Amino acid sequence: MTPTEARPGPSTARLITVLAVLSIFPPLATDLYLSAFGEIQQALHTGPATLELSLSVFFLGLCGGQLLFGPLADRLGRKRPLLVGAAVFCAASLLLMLTRTPWVFVALRLVQALGACAGMVIGRAVVTDCFEGADAARVMTLLFMLVTLGPVVAPLLGGLLVARFGWISVFLLMLGVGLLALALAWALLPETLAPEKRVAAPLSQLLGDYGRLLASRDFRVPALASALVLGGVFAFITASPRVLLGSMGLGRIQYGLAFGLVALGLVVSSFLNNRLLASFQVRTLVDRALPLLALVGLVLLAVSGTRHLALLLAPLWAAVALAGLLSANGTALAMAAAQGRSGAGSALLGALQFGVAFACSSGVALLDLPRALPLALGVTVPALLALALWRSGRQREALVPAQSPR
Repeated sequence: MTPTEARPGPSTARLITVLAVLSIFPPLATDLYLSAFGEIQQALHTGPATLELSLSVFFLGLCGGQLLFGPLADRLGRKRPLLVGAAVFCAASLLLMLTRTPWVFVALRLVQALGACAGMVIGRAVVTDCFEGADAARVMTLLFMLVTLGPVVAPLLGGLLVARFGWISVFLLMLGVGLLALALAWALLPETLAPEKRVAAPLSQLLGDYGRLLASRDFRVPALASALVLGGVFAFITASPRVLLGSMGLGRIQYGLAFGLVALGLVVSSFLNNRLLASFQVRTLVDRALPLLALVGLVLLAVSGTRHLALLLAPLWAAVALAGLLSANGTALAMAAAQGRSGAGSALLGALQFGVAFACSSGVALLDLPRALPLALGVTVPALLALALWRSGRQREALVPAQSPR
């Protein structure tokens, strides 16, 4: 893996470390405070609907904020917008500890999401600036693996923090991580987009890149497929309390351990993906892993009525692990197709992922079905849609040379 010439910058390990800390904002801000809902409701003198709205608003902020930071990163360079986003995240985290007004709390969660998404969208653009091909996929996989450690430990960590120090400690930890990321980015992260490669067009013209990217099959198909498989992961996150705490009757600590065990599949698949990329092309891995994910989803549907925890967790673990592998490779393919517009491409990719995730999680929450059936549907339906989309795109690729060579 060789960083792009003329931008020597730090080592690959240092670069990935900085980007991983920046990218962990969203999972940290999403999963860490769930255990504190009851305490925050009491402090704000409000009901559960306010806290649920604060979670929904956060996802919407992640979706919309990326559409803003992507063009800015192509226009102004990577480092300045990234530092601004990290600073906004820190300021919102601080104010969330101080406010006792429900509507202000919800509004600050939106602001916090806008700041959090800068690290995600610009981080992907930095990887595209510095790496290409299989190297980009490996870095994207390793970055994804580091980021997924958040969901593995956040539910259990949040519960322990709330029990020992109260709900403010959750946002204090968010602030601490934000300040660390801000310092690391300021001191260690180079500017990876040279001035001569920046887009000097008006912002309105930069926003038009989104339409051109969506019109490109090479970008659209892997981006949507990646968004759909990640939607299944967010369906699991949404439905897991109802299934594991409710239907399975687990305690809070047992729930955190079971959740972490399933989320650990994302880390394992990232290690495996790095190994497989040494022998297989990125598209080949997607070709083979998507049917497997669809098959595992069907198995999960078949066992969704079980009362045996292990029987449910086994296919669920496999589904989440495959989703991690597919998301990393789909992201690498989409970003490769966005060369020259990597900031806009990263933003649009992130917006699609969180938009689909919001739709999947909301759909699962609204389903009034027995036991683990909503969770199984939330994993399987997006997987089948992703498989159909990918197969359709591959068939069209095969027809293009015969009809109009490119």
